[in-house]
Amino acid sequence: MSTPRAYRALQAEINAGIASGAISTPISNAEANELPYLQGVILEGLRLHPPFTGLPFKVVPPEGDVMDGRRVPGGTLVAPNFAATGRHREVFGEDADVFRPERWIEAEPGRRMEMRRVAEMVFGYGRWGCAGKMIAFLELNKVFVEVSLSFVLVSFSGPLSLRLSEVRR
Repeated sequence: MSTPRAYRALQAEINAGIASGAISTPISNAEANELPYLQGVILEGLRLHPPFTGLPFKVVPPEGDVMDGRRVPGGTLVAPNFAATGRHREVFGEDADVFRPERWIEAEPGRRMEMRRVAEMVFGYGRWGCAGKMIAFLELNKVFVEVSLSFVLVSFSGPLSLRLSEVRR
């Protein structure tokens, strides 16, 4: 909503999906996963606005470890900074501070996989990973489409959405 250009592109993808019959009511997770711009919006949102902004500290094993080429003594508390990792220019490009879902569509598959791995760090990983990660993605896949079908959403530039009945006319 705060990026009208991106919102219009997402709404256009949703409207086209409805018009072509690729989106049912309610949308299924599989159908949502086939909408590339929707996936870009979800991942951009996660990387720029992580759902958890605390520091999930872990303790370095007693024997110590090497992280990013540096020796870290045992017992040290370490934690990722999600706000910084989501804006890492080497991973997301020089415009890493900009909400631009197209980056996920334009990226080569290997690059996209690396970007996704970094963006999904907000859920943790390994045995410390969020058990609800798959449910969170399922909900995110559905909420944007379902809300856009139920309401005419208004941003700074006016109405941007059509009701399902208007799209099917």
